[in-house]
Amino acid sequence: MNAEDNTTASDIITVAAVDDHPIVLRGLADLLHDIKDFDLIDTACSLDALLAGPGRHAQVVLLDLDLGDGTEPPDNLRRLLSDERSVVVFSAAAAPDTIRRAMRAGASGFVPKTDDVEDLATAIRAAAAGTGWISPQLAFLLLTDDSPDKPHLSPKEVEALRLYATGMPLKTVARKMDVSPETAKQYIDRVRQKYRRVGRDAATKVDLFKRAIEDGHLDRRAEGMA
Repeated sequence: MNAEDNTTASDIITVAAVDDHPIVLRGLADLLHDIKDFDLIDTACSLDALLAGPGRHAQVVLLDLDLGDGTEPPDNLRRLLSDERSVVVFSAAAAPDTIRRAMRAGASGFVPKTDDVEDLATAIRAAAAGTGWISPQLAFLLLTDDSPDKPHLSPKEVEALRLYATGMPLKTVARKMDVSPETAKQYIDRVRQKYRRVGRDAATKVDLFKRAIEDGHLDRRAEGMA
């Protein structure tokens, strides 16, 4: 899955990784070295070490959730995101609640350590582009999860959410769904209301995109997000 040989300096994505297992960091270095549009500029066994070195300048940081040093995942995510880095969680833990908490805390992607390098590369590129990504397998886990703060959406509401959240104007959503623009707007308004009732903001299209990713309604790379 290498990029083309004519990759320019402006195309390069700088990456850093934090994991408390040196063997994992060594494996990541070997894997990412062969991907032409990635530059792994630092690896570290703790977040403090990463932020004290060149890794603090990375566009995308791969973060293990459980660093084994007493730090808490939400705090680590907040520290990394405070300087507008993008974070992709690279973790052995992939339960629906774990995934959802990480995505809600601001992670741009979630890749289990059992996934292949193509999924990891896709998540890194999506994070660098400012979009979110999880694999279809994880999206299915989230979609079938019944957490109390996950609103129940009708099939039509899900369809409208998927189309609208990835960048389509309401008129296009209506045409795709073969309904009137007013009906399409009603679907989106109901989706917003249902998320608001469970305490999850969905006021903007970006919010809706994030909710759709978090709840498994979008299981692809989310091209065309507005």
